[in-house]
Order: sequence, then C-alpha cells, then structure tokens
Amino acid sequence: MFFYQRFIPGLAIYSYLVGDEKTGTAAIVDPTRDVDDYLAIARREGLHIRHVLETHVHADFVSGSRELKARLGDQVTIHCSGMGGDDWTPPYADHVVQDGDEITMGSVRLKAVHTPGHTLEHVTWALFDDTRSKDMPWLLFTGDFVFVGDVGRPDLLGEEARKVLARQLYQSVFSKLPPLPDFAEVFPGHGAGSLCGKAIGSRASSTLGYERRFNPALTEKPEVQWIADLMDQMPLSPPYFARMKRVNREGPPVIGLELPGQRRWSAKEVYERSCENCLIVDVRAKESFAAAHIPGAINIPFGPTLPTWAGWVLPYDRPTLIVVDTPAQMPEVVTHLIRVGFDDVQGYLEGSIDAWEVAGYPLETLSTVSVQNLNERLDRVTVLDVRTEKEWNSGHIDGAIHLHGGRLQENFELVPRDKPVVVICGSGYRGSIAASFLQREGYDDVANVLGGMSAWKAARLPFVETESSATGCRASATATGCT
Repeated sequence: MFFYQRFIPGLAIYSYLVGDEKTGTAAIVDPTRDVDDYLAIARREGLHIRHVLETHVHADFVSGSRELKARLGDQVTIHCSGMGGDDWTPPYADHVVQDGDEITMGSVRLKAVHTPGHTLEHVTWALFDDTRSKDMPWLLFTGDFVFVGDVGRPDLLGEEARKVLARQLYQSVFSKLPPLPDFAEVFPGHGAGSLCGKAIGSRASSTLGYERRFNPALTEKPEVQWIADLMDQMPLSPPYFARMKRVNREGPPVIGLELPGQRRWSAKEVYERSCENCLIVDVRAKESFAAAHIPGAINIPFGPTLPTWAGWVLPYDRPTLIVVDTPAQMPEVVTHLIRVGFDDVQGYLEGSIDAWEVAGYPLETLSTVSVQNLNERLDRVTVLDVRTEKEWNSGHIDGAIHLHGGRLQENFELVPRDKPVVVICGSGYRGSIAASFLQREGYDDVANVLGGMSAWKAARLPFVETESSATGCRASATATGCT
C-alpha cells in the first residue's frame, strides 16, 4: 500500500494520498485546492488517481475535489457524504456516500463510517489492507472528528445547530469508536494551529488506543458535563468559515492550470486606480511596512498564517493588488489566498515600494515603540491588545483594552480617538495588521509594539492575569462580539 500525508502549515491542513501499488489506483482524502503536489506524487509513484474522498463540507479551506476532477476528467469519482441531508450534499458529488459504503482499489478498501458532530454529514474513512486483515481497519482518516489530543468543534453552524451537533459528537465518540481496535492509526484532517479544535496536538498521527487513554475528549463522562468541558475556552472562529462552508457546499470555481494574480501593475497604474476598487494588500514584513507603505494599504506579512488572517480581515467582495518584496513570492502568496477562496487577485506592484517611492507618490509610515518606551507612556496612550482571550487571561497590561484582532473592523467604536493608540499582540505580527486597519480607518496616531507581550514579559514589566473573562474586554469597553 502506498501512503502519503501532506501538511500545510498555518492552516494546519492534513490531506492524504493512498493507493494500491499492484493495480496502480489511488485515492485522495480531503484535498486542498492547489492540487499539483498530488498529481506530481502520483506520477512519480506510477499511480492513477481514481477517487477523491471528502470527510465533510470543510469550513476552513476550499476543497480541491472539483479542481482534481477538472484536471483528470471523468476517470475521477468524487465521493461526498449524503448523510447531512440535501442541504449538505455537494451537487458535484459523483457518489453520494451512505454509512458503510466501500471503495475498493485492489487490496485496499476504504469504508465510510458516519461520525456526525463536527458536522451533520461527517464521515470517517476506515482503511483496510486485505493482504493483512479483511476484518480490522489499519488506518482511520478521521477528518475533523478525532484529532491528536482533541475532537472537532461542534459550534461552527450557530448556537441552535451547536446543541444538536454537540449531542451527536458525544454519541459518535462513545458509540462509533468503541468497536474499532486500539491499534488503528488515527490520521486527522488538521494539526496544531487549526481553529477546528481548541487543543490539537502537534503530532501528525496517533493510535486510537493512545487517544482513548490520553485524549481528554475521549474520556467518558455524563453528556452535559462532557459538552461543557468541550466548549470551555473554545476559540473564536473566523468569519470566513461560514463562507467556506457555502463555497464547498455549492462547489468552488475551478482555477485551472494558471494561478491568478501574475499581472504586473506599474506604480502609475496603481496610483491612478487603474485597478478599479482594488484593495492593496502589502505582504512585506511588518518592519518594511512600518518604514514606508502606500496609504490605505493593509499589512498581512507573508508567511504560513497569511491565509488565516486574510480570511479574518479581508473583504471577499473586492479585488486585491499585492505588494511583495519580489515577484518570485507571488505564486506562493496567491496559493495561500486561493486556499481560502480569495480568487480575485489582480496582480502585484511592479518594482515593489521602491518604484512607488521613486515615482514620488504619497507614502505613509507606521510608528513602532519598544516595550520600555510604552511603559513610560502608559498614562498618555490607549493600549489596544488584539490577542486571543486565552492569551489575554495569561497576562496583559493593566488598563489595556482587549479586542481580538479579527473583530476590530466591527468594533472601531470601542477604540478611543482622543489619545494615541498603541497596539500590542504576542510578537508584533497581528499588531501590524490591526494598526494598518486603524490607519485606514483614520486614526492618525497609531503605533505597533515591537516584540509584543513576549517582549513585555521578557523585560519583566508589570502585567496582570485574569482567570476568566466573559467578554474579553475591560469593563469600560464591553460590547457584543468584542472578543
């Protein structure tokens, strides 16, 4: 049996290519939209991709099922669960999967086990290698059902759906898993860093027996208590999750062989707004953005977390122009963006910010401050902490306003304009994103803290801890959704 696990940092996505080497047939489980890796590996191994299997309708990335079908044609069968009803059965499914359905590739079999809870339609694919055992599964592709150290969250479809899904998840954990053997290897849909769970481990796989013993969510207890413990300190989910659900349910557009966004735009064209209604997204390092940037640009520094933060803060109804350090970065930047459904990338600024400067067009800078300087100015500034609630509770500057960076745009009114605003996060990355939005909103005295709270604590400056926080904001800045 051939087995390959692919990992995408940042979004923390695992997808899989498995195949029967004797017949040369292969299947892909939960593919992402950038499919070239799967195709290259299959060619290298002499395998022919015949099946694409989905565990569920994904919320955090665009499925690559249709992209693979477009590349490979009718030789590929897309298998999607139909057990969530018509509303959650993608119309592009060639095979609508029911509980117990099997897909055979020579001696390799994949069997669908309905495991609702993260979603109504969720299935776990149990893999059997008939050359070793026809009765016991060897691998479990658990999608967003069981993770290493955690289980999938049931709250992505709203509060009413959460009540139903949480009960279903409890039943799946304690009725669907017990018949499966301890030695079955667990290969999840996500690793550490994904927001599809709250405590996902960093290991790439586990065994069901190990998870039964050491995964808190697999420890049996009364249903009400189990659900309460599961939901305690569950992180916020980005707003783009709801959009990804719709896109994957209806069927994402096919990108094709060429990535969008490879057109070069001159500084003159960008200045004259030749790209009508384009939002300028500057992916250079936060230090470079602070030194000089195009007025109104949003900074999301290039790196693994770019797609997550793009999903948090960028509008989907506007085309984007990218400012990169070099054109060689564009394919990876665009790949990051199309994974979360930003297809309308128009191109990039030719010559980067140097070309803009030489042309004499207006520039903005973003102030930065050291933690020592901030400590000296605390009585004269508003400190805006844009970290998560868990980070805030673990230690924050006394008197700071807490507002999760992903919720800033809907809560600008909570940030006073009567004093300079100093933004702090964990290290400065999220602070630069938030500060760029404040500048764009018209705040004329904004600064980002170099090193963030990591530097503040390292410098042994005073902070306070909070055991729990219902709103995640100080009393004078409470509002619905402010966390």
